[in-house]
Amino acid sequence: MGNVNHILPPGAVCHNCNQYFARKVERPLLESPIFRHLRAGMQVPSKRGRVPAWNASDGLDLPGKRLMGRFLGKVGLEVLVHKTQEVSSWNTEIVEQSALDELRRHVRFNEGEDWPFIARTLHPVNEVFNDGTESYEILHELDMIITDYSEYYSVVSIFGVELTLNIGGRTIEGFEQWLATNNGASPLYTGKNA
Repeated sequence: MGNVNHILPPGAVCHNCNQYFARKVERPLLESPIFRHLRAGMQVPSKRGRVPAWNASDGLDLPGKRLMGRFLGKVGLEVLVHKTQEVSSWNTEIVEQSALDELRRHVRFNEGEDWPFIARTLHPVNEVFNDGTESYEILHELDMIITDYSEYYSVVSIFGVELTLNIGGRTIEGFEQWLATNNGASPLYTGKNA
C-alpha cells in the first residue's frame, strides 16, 4: 500500500507463495470497503498504478479478523526478513526456525485458530506531520520488538492504525505487558525510534 521503500530481496518469498498471498490474502483485504475507502481518500495506487474507487454506498466494513490475522502474519514474517536481511545466512536461519512454522502454516494454508493481534489508533489517517523542513503524511511504518520474555512482535502502522502480532505464537499478553511498562507508548516512537 504505497510502499516503494521496503522491498524484499528476490527469493525471500517463493514465487508460488507470493502468487497465493496476492490472490487469497492481499486482494481480499485490499478490496474490502474500508481499505478501498482509505486508499481512495489518500490516493494510494495499486501496483498497477490504479487508485481504487469507493462510494459511500459501499460502506466501511472491515476485513474479517481471520483474514486480517493472516495478512498481519505475512507482513510480520516480511518485517522479520526486512530487519535481518543484512545478517549473514539470514534466509537459512528464518527458513529453518521451527518457532515460525505455526505462523507460516496459518498464513499460507489457513490452518489453526485465528491469530490474535492488537489494533489501536496512533493518529488520524490524514494527519500532516512536519519535521521543520517539510510536511508529509505517513501511510505505513514498521518495526519488530522483542519483549523481556523473548517474544518477537511485528508492529506495523497502516493509515495511522498500529497493528501488533506475535510472530512466535498465538498470544498477545507479552505485548500488553510491554505497553503497561511503557505507559502505552507505541514501539514505533520509543527506544531506538524516539
